[in-house]
Amino acid sequence: MESKYNTSKSVNVYCPIAEHTVEVCLQYITNSERLLLEVPFEQYEAIVEAIRQRENGAKNLTQMIRKGAFTYAQIKHMTVARNIHGLMMDEEGRINFINDAISISAVIAYAQSKWNGASRKVAIGNGIRTGLAVLGETFAEEVIASQLYNHHDVTADFNLNPDIAGALKTGGVKMASKKMAATITKKAMIGSIATKKGMMLLNANTVTGALVTGRMSAEDIARTVKGKMSSQQLFKNVAKTAAIVAGGITGTIIGSAVGLTIPNVSTAIVSLIGGIIGLIIGSSSASKITKRVLDFFIRDDALQMLDIFNERLMILAEEYLLNKEELEQALLDFEALHNMSKTLKEMYLANNQQQFADNLIHRELTRIIKLRMYLHVPTNEEIYEILEPLAS
Repeated sequence: MESKYNTSKSVNVYCPIAEHTVEVCLQYITNSERLLLEVPFEQYEAIVEAIRQRENGAKNLTQMIRKGAFTYAQIKHMTVARNIHGLMMDEEGRINFINDAISISAVIAYAQSKWNGASRKVAIGNGIRTGLAVLGETFAEEVIASQLYNHHDVTADFNLNPDIAGALKTGGVKMASKKMAATITKKAMIGSIATKKGMMLLNANTVTGALVTGRMSAEDIARTVKGKMSSQQLFKNVAKTAAIVAGGITGTIIGSAVGLTIPNVSTAIVSLIGGIIGLIIGSSSASKITKRVLDFFIRDDALQMLDIFNERLMILAEEYLLNKEELEQALLDFEALHNMSKTLKEMYLANNQQQFADNLIHRELTRIIKLRMYLHVPTNEEIYEILEPLAS
């Protein structure tokens, strides 16, 4: 068996903005022509266009760029939570995985499946399918080549079918791994095909959304948020404040009636004195009177703040890849820990209301995802054990 093998490789390139990702991609492209570069989902089109312009439209270079299944923000949140072994971020914000050969998309798909209750084997399978959707045959080829190369007696250690065993004997690891990878990719993805003209892999984001147990759609998130964080629920609490103010108004009316009994005083003075007496009746001190009036939060203001808050929560819940249970827990915690009626009043007074909402939501959702179990990513051997039967 050859001492070295020349198979396709993949590298994860996840930087905060597309311009930085492009620069890193170009460095890899300059040094090697056998790489596939996985980039953030939302940056893909901008990266391909930038490379096409800088390389005078060279299509062969842009074909090396592969769209990841997740956005940079989604993977950043997973990294900051520190519950996936080997997932790290440097000072410049680039996200790296300790085993760069494994697709970050596959790692996150595996983790999401585990956090949502899947067995380790099922979760690994979901990660594999996501890796295949992102990188195609290269994902399987890297795993297979590593396994075959690291065994002295491959035919004895692995249950290879005759066709692949023959390829190994005549062409070595390179040919055998390519042949196995092609077969595996076709079989693994055949259930995800939606084409009339031949085999086409669905894009990675679609595949991941279908395979990862418990991942919520945007519609699911919107339905849950609006159902739990509704104006009806909010005003159960706001009504208490309204009742206090209403009591003060009632006191004013009563006080006005008292004022009318004072002789030799003009009507205007009577009304003023009556109003003051009424407010005193409705409260034990002047400071409380002022606070009740200033704190009064009218319904229209509350609805406006709630709309902004809910809109940002729906967007950020997708960024944090929350499942239904996590989102519902977050909604309960917002009310229990933050007193939303009071929080929305503070938000109303903020200079940047959206930023106010974002800061609160980020803190709460980061706390929620840090509660997830700590995971060790599947080993090359575990991945191969699931891949191998697909090659027969």
